[in-house]
Amino acid sequence: MKKSLLAVAAMTAFAGAAQAQSSVSVYGIMDLGYVGSNAQTYGATSPNLNSKVTVNQITAGAESTSRLGFKGTEDLGGGTSAIFTIELGLNPQNPQLTGTAAAAGTYDQQGTSNTGGASVDNRQSFVGLQKNGVGAVMIGRQYTTMFDQVAATSPNGMNQVFGDAIYVGASTQGSQGSGMYYLEGFTNRASNAIKFDSDPFAGARAHAFYALNATNTAVTTANTGGNSNWGGFGLSLDYTLSKFYATAAYQSFKTAQSNNSAAASVQLGGNGCTDLSCQYQTPGTAAMTASNLSDKQAYVAATYDFGILKAFAQYVNRNVYQNYSETAVANSSTTGAGQVFRRDAKQIGIRSYVTPSIEAWASAGMGSYTGIAIATVNGAAPGAQLATATANKFTSYQLGANYYLSKRTNLYGIFGAAQTSSNTTGNIGSGTAANNYALGLRHTF
Repeated sequence: MKKSLLAVAAMTAFAGAAQAQSSVSVYGIMDLGYVGSNAQTYGATSPNLNSKVTVNQITAGAESTSRLGFKGTEDLGGGTSAIFTIELGLNPQNPQLTGTAAAAGTYDQQGTSNTGGASVDNRQSFVGLQKNGVGAVMIGRQYTTMFDQVAATSPNGMNQVFGDAIYVGASTQGSQGSGMYYLEGFTNRASNAIKFDSDPFAGARAHAFYALNATNTAVTTANTGGNSNWGGFGLSLDYTLSKFYATAAYQSFKTAQSNNSAAASVQLGGNGCTDLSCQYQTPGTAAMTASNLSDKQAYVAATYDFGILKAFAQYVNRNVYQNYSETAVANSSTTGAGQVFRRDAKQIGIRSYVTPSIEAWASAGMGSYTGIAIATVNGAAPGAQLATATANKFTSYQLGANYYLSKRTNLYGIFGAAQTSSNTTGNIGSGTAANNYALGLRHTF
């Protein structure tokens, strides 16, 4: 009897120890409040014929995108652990709690093909192995290494309100009037990716990812088959010395498509399209036979914590090139190559706790971008949409504050504004100006 009791006690203790070695936690953010904006936008055929847009909303995600996540770890012994994260985006202001209805046929730079209809908004989903003293390797949909470094060096906390020259939020906080802002500064996430984050060594950490999504379909009938390949890589290095932090990041993506199927007409600035990839779509009068798109992005930043405040300095650059070959309906063809988009921006900022309960921040930025001229986007000639406009310069700033009711709950107020300094006929975003303000409540769990 005593032996039986001892055996049961031993098994119970072993089960308890095994349970302690594995853990799963639930986390998330709920952010809702009032958002307003005033914007002066470019017209459909000429930016000199400006319109004005005013937005007033009770909505979500002004300071942080609402989300629900699950993360876990299992101790495998010897300093090695298995890890996973599943993070879903939430839209608590909408009938559909999660997911978005993507424009049919558009292709995003995150390596997925959006076919329309509501679905689960997959912010992150990955599994990996972590080794103490070495780092972690993860596989799945993840933040890019550049996104991680911007998050570590953003004076505005990567919120969704206008005025941040580096990070362009994905929410709809009056973005109809942003002009220069729908042309994003860098790629936030990569699907089909393997990622490595090293542990610190002498104050330095290294990060890298590689993403791949390639399909080659054999041509068996007319207007079918071909290649649809997307991939990319990213590298970053950060260094910490006492209160000083510095980082540099680079990432590059490549899209290669080859087929004979006619493309739908998706025009930049039209049809409700705000994704960067829209400017690479073929006019409805042409069929794309090959497309080679390269997207190169670079980022450097530094912060210093003075104690009473923390100072930030950031710079980002993005260059997109396309080599194309198109065949019109009339079987005439045209080929070409060159830069179709360029954006660079610099920003400085400060962030400080004014009192133990009040946190405030301010930033100011400037930059320029070159996109596609409206007149050529709306033209019917094959290849015409690849013509570039002259550069637009822009300035921006943002002010904000948090009042913490507790460690996890805060009230916030944010104001931001941006405007372009040029006003040239046919230039996307030329002559635009917008401001954005938000008051809300955020709870993290």
